[in-house]
Amino acid sequence: MDTSLKGTLRTPILLVGMAALALMLFGATRGSALAQSFEPTFEPAPCMFAGVDLGLSELDGEGLGFECGYVTVPVRHENPDGETLRLPVAIHRATAANAQPDPVFLAQGGPGGDAFGVFTLLTPNNPIAIDRDLVIFNQRGTEYSEPDLSCSETFDVLPEVLATEGDEGDQLYEQALSACYDRLVSEGIDVSAFNSLQNAADVESIREALGYDEYNFYGVSYGTLLGLHLMREHPEGLRSVILDSVAPTDINFIEEVASSENRVYDEVFAYCEEDPSCREAYPNLEQRYFNLIDQLNESPTTITITDSETGESYDALVDGTTLRSIMYQLLYVARMYAVFPKIVSDMESGDFSYVEAMWPLFVFDQSVSEGMYYSVICAEDADFDPALLSLDGLRPVIAETAREDLQSYLDACRLWPVDLLPDEVDDPVSSDIPTLLLSGRFDPITPPAFAQAAAVDLTHAYTVLDPTASHGVAFQSDCINVIMQSFLDDPSTTPDTGCIAGVSPVDALPPDAITLPMMAAVNNLDTGFIASAGIGGLLLLIVLSAFVIWPLVLIIRAIRNTRQEYSVDSRRLRWISRILVLVFGALTFVFAAGLMGFIGSALFDLTYATALSIPGSAAPILWIPFFLLLLGIAIVISAVLVWVRPDTGSTAGKIYYTILAICVVGILILIAQQDLLFPPI
Repeated sequence: MDTSLKGTLRTPILLVGMAALALMLFGATRGSALAQSFEPTFEPAPCMFAGVDLGLSELDGEGLGFECGYVTVPVRHENPDGETLRLPVAIHRATAANAQPDPVFLAQGGPGGDAFGVFTLLTPNNPIAIDRDLVIFNQRGTEYSEPDLSCSETFDVLPEVLATEGDEGDQLYEQALSACYDRLVSEGIDVSAFNSLQNAADVESIREALGYDEYNFYGVSYGTLLGLHLMREHPEGLRSVILDSVAPTDINFIEEVASSENRVYDEVFAYCEEDPSCREAYPNLEQRYFNLIDQLNESPTTITITDSETGESYDALVDGTTLRSIMYQLLYVARMYAVFPKIVSDMESGDFSYVEAMWPLFVFDQSVSEGMYYSVICAEDADFDPALLSLDGLRPVIAETAREDLQSYLDACRLWPVDLLPDEVDDPVSSDIPTLLLSGRFDPITPPAFAQAAAVDLTHAYTVLDPTASHGVAFQSDCINVIMQSFLDDPSTTPDTGCIAGVSPVDALPPDAITLPMMAAVNNLDTGFIASAGIGGLLLLIVLSAFVIWPLVLIIRAIRNTRQEYSVDSRRLRWISRILVLVFGALTFVFAAGLMGFIGSALFDLTYATALSIPGSAAPILWIPFFLLLLGIAIVISAVLVWVRPDTGSTAGKIYYTILAICVVGILILIAQQDLLFPPI
């Protein structure tokens, strides 16, 4: 879901990225009951999605235990004899001998988000995968579906948009969005057919094609809105429904974005005030945060962000409103409430390294179909008047841009004309299907009140509030997993939620934590990083070979009594050059081992992992590269001198030392690429 806060389209690049990384939500559609004379079919095929990149190898979809294929459905279900499209589906079979016959269908948010990119890694390790089949599908118009409504045009103008501000960036994006729409229409795509009504009918078609009599539906964010439409339009076969981060049909979340933002700030600042250690470490956090926004609005800064896929780096202009947008999006990430104070503190001192590391994950993400996104929201949710928005109770900085932000949705939809849906889509959903509604205290866009509102007309509804969660509650903790399992075992009975009483927010990240941008690559098992680490390890082994080669040469010479005589200066140069290499190798080993140890411990502390940080106690380790640089310079000079002076050893010995010097330079280059060459200040 787009929560861009810069007006019209001032940060359009964020609109797509948020959906994939943070499981966002957006609007949907509804209409009359659709014809069902069409018989959907399932065609097995190799898994279309990427598996797990292990660096030297990749574990594909089949390797993860999935059976894949495509389900063919009508473009418009009310016209079963018309055009068709294909939906990608992946099935993970239950592993229990006495598995239950009712699977769990998993729907991603967005709209237009890639379900495979999220659920294929999260859910197979969940207890529900033991008892029930998991059916993961991408919705029409999204990645791997045919057709895919992705907009390459908006991504192509991204570098220019990043570097501009205000109207110029808006115009570039508008032109690209309009070009995308024109291209899709010219390809014969019925853009108006990509809405939640058709989406809901697709889900029923998938059930029929796979031959399940009964099933359970799980939807997150926009997937909850899709789930509610499904309950109303196609209740047949629905055994139970789990709605995670709920968007009710009768609340237009777009009109609530400003108040939702205001509310999540209330929660984050209250969390820090409630925790004595956070309050002491980050006093007056709210005032400091909004002062920072004011300062950046007066004097914007430029940061550098890098696309991990291409390695290309771009300058991005950040003013206060852009920063507010970025920070608001970051609050979609689990445990960000505990990292937020440290980020603010760092930026006050001019350190934007965390934003530079995290923002690209949103900005450069191409897994969300922008065309599907706009087709859905413009058909239903862009039916409001920004002038009527109440600004009561909003912080001044939020109120200042709230109506302009609303107008940005209307402006985008003028560029993306689709058929409007009837007003009935906004009616609340009434149903007796057992429904579990999950909410997170720190959710920036679908507050717990949304779940309560949706539950009013659901006669068998159970609401659960996770006091530590953000947007996307399921699969994040053992407690929620237990609650979901209890509900699926017997949806007619109130699930056991006793474990929630023992859940409390984690401690805030301490001020001395050290942001390590390379942690982003570690968390994502980035191929480039793994390759660099492998090369670095090989180069270090070559350098460390000196600990074996040189003593061995001395022993052989002693045995053969072939000791060579050198001048005093040459002997001194030989010993100094060798000591430099040995010290470099030893220090590099200590640095690599120490850094790996701190990174490993941080990965087991999810707060540090989220913060891309390691403990402050690692500071001495991070000083080592600076000394390695000095040693490296000395080693290169020594390598030149051993060739200049004729009596400093054999040609073979000089070649070996030169190889060592080259490896030293290579190691320093790899360290510099990870921004570790100089110690954090």
